[in-house]
Amino acid sequence: MSRRGAVGDGEVDGRAPVVLSLWLLTTLGYAYIIVPTSVFPLIQESMTISPLAASALISATLAAQVIANVPVGVLLDRLHNLRLLGWATVGLLVVAVWGWHAGTTGSYWSLLSSRAAGGVVTIVLWTAGVTITSGLYGVGSRATAVGFFTTSAPAGFALGQFTGPVLSESVGWAGTFVVYGVASVFVFGLLLLAASWCPSPTTPQTETPTTEQFRAALVDRQVWQVAVLGFISFSAFLVLTNWMPSYLIDEFGYSLVNSGAFVALFPATGIVSRWGGGILSDTWFGGRRRPIVIWSFVIATPAFLLLSVVVHPVLLILTLCVAGLAIQLSIGILFAYAREIVEPSVSATAVSVTSAVAVLGATVGPILTGALFTHTGSYMSIFVYTIVLSSIGIVFAWSAPEPRERVHAGTEAPSD
Repeated sequence: MSRRGAVGDGEVDGRAPVVLSLWLLTTLGYAYIIVPTSVFPLIQESMTISPLAASALISATLAAQVIANVPVGVLLDRLHNLRLLGWATVGLLVVAVWGWHAGTTGSYWSLLSSRAAGGVVTIVLWTAGVTITSGLYGVGSRATAVGFFTTSAPAGFALGQFTGPVLSESVGWAGTFVVYGVASVFVFGLLLLAASWCPSPTTPQTETPTTEQFRAALVDRQVWQVAVLGFISFSAFLVLTNWMPSYLIDEFGYSLVNSGAFVALFPATGIVSRWGGGILSDTWFGGRRRPIVIWSFVIATPAFLLLSVVVHPVLLILTLCVAGLAIQLSIGILFAYAREIVEPSVSATAVSVTSAVAVLGATVGPILTGALFTHTGSYMSIFVYTIVLSSIGIVFAWSAPEPRERVHAGTEAPSD
């Protein structure tokens, strides 16, 4: 029994403030990740670098996330989650100050190194957030909670894109990093306060996994099947996020401002879709995860096809929103899905494998489509990539396992 009583005894559910604090912390992390894209012209001018070199400031962060993901999951399965999250928050402040110094002194390689280090600390924020959130809730509402938490990524992207140009006017483009870093320290303080009043442990109470259990989780076919679904979802999502502004400008004559505003709807729909996928899974489908993933790709595939041929402006924007809603519907539950098909002691490892492969999809998708576009000179090649990828997603989702919650004495999350 906690100092505030168990949930259901008339006491306030103390888990929600913890999840909200985690959401805010990760939102700041993702704002740090994406903010260079909102001020690329300023970065290129002040550092005298090419567009490719500027883009590398994003790619370096994502690549570091891919590499660090699994080791981070292993650490989370063995160490106190909040403590590791605290060190990651300090790390975000350090890399933010490092990036500010490198940016103001014109040291590109130092700036690039700071961004790579930022990839490591932000993946700790993400994976720890998923692990803590999913551990706080039982199977009956876990996907809803995790779905809400995953909206921190599109919310962070929106925050970075919106505040980057505004903040750069007063603190300079490099100073934006420090703003997010300092803010994250304050939010972590709120998280500690929320955790101290939470009726459930913020570090899952499971046995320390053995080396054999780690090995089994890393090569588990079902984990990798869910991870591939993450690769497909994230790759298609980032490809369209990356290419649609240029498509609207070149093919429809939209201005840079209007195309940016319209394309912002695509990731913004994820704030509704990612959380909605979790709610539907927990309620409408009675805790089953596979139907949500299937419907995600079943709806996304024809939406991508229609997006490639529609010419009416209003229909184009509506189709863009439907495509954004559909492809992100499964993202809200994939991480809950991954942890539920392995033993609780290696749940963070399963989540990290899924996250690593998903971020890999987000990293290589724009690169592959860039090569396709260079070779063909046609935007149709980009749409074909997303259509084919989403079609493959239907096949993988159809044959994916339905997780069965494993209940262990003393290890199960609080009842809902």
